[in-house]
Amino acid sequence: YYFAEVIRGAHEAAARVGARLVLRISDYRPEEDRARTEGLLAAGAEGVLVAPGWRGPQDRAAYGDWLAELPVPAVLLERRAEPGGPLDGLDRVSSDHAHGVLLALRHLLGLGHATPLLVARGDSPTALAVRAGYAEALAVLGLEQPLPVIESVPAEADPEGFERAVRALYEAVRSGLASAALVHNDVDAIEITQRLAPLGVRVPQDLALIAYDDEVAALADTPLTAVAPPKRQVGRHATELLVERLTGGAGEEAASRHVSLLPRLRVRASCGAAGSAATP
Repeated sequence: YYFAEVIRGAHEAAARVGARLVLRISDYRPEEDRARTEGLLAAGAEGVLVAPGWRGPQDRAAYGDWLAELPVPAVLLERRAEPGGPLDGLDRVSSDHAHGVLLALRHLLGLGHATPLLVARGDSPTALAVRAGYAEALAVLGLEQPLPVIESVPAEADPEGFERAVRALYEAVRSGLASAALVHNDVDAIEITQRLAPLGVRVPQDLALIAYDDEVAALADTPLTAVAPPKRQVGRHATELLVERLTGGAGEEAASRHVSLLPRLRVRASCGAAGSAATP
């Protein structure tokens, strides 16, 4: 889901200037990223947009340094380098997921809920960024974390693990510890609401819920309020920046750029709202 929109934005930007965009996929296996990139270079690529499959800081350290040695211009896509590390001087364009989480928490608090819980996977760079953003948002808002992050997993891959996540959220709601939650991602949020209903926890009557990603959140039985990262714009801006490097449009001494684009909050019925306004 996530990168389809990023790629669409990149393709549109490339087409506007007559460039060709070629896609290679490593399927979140960071050990394959270098070989995929070298394959593109061998095929004649003049510049690369790279979204490494880092699953955490250890992957970034083990499988990242080679990016700083590429012989062509490169732009990191939806990834952030370690501050002060060898990749910190690369151009990059990414969504500010911490801002997206902050939007969600502020919305739920503004509706009168106590500190919302976070239900999140730990198997992708976006999931890890959402987790980090949750801790940051709590600090900004001066809140104590009510419970540890509820660990979610894909229901089809680990049914028992997914059921544990559902039960943990159910117990938190039924015990009165929580009346609101942010769930990464859309698919998990939809499946969680479906599992909670027969247990007697209704969205939004018993639990206000916000999903993170906004790919299919609007299609739930109760349309889900969702944080929408600016995926298409990330792809477009990254491609425009790469083309600028390739054509010298920014000048030889142009400074590297770290571009953060802000997600939006799309308000739907899952928090008790009747409208579908978008909050910038």
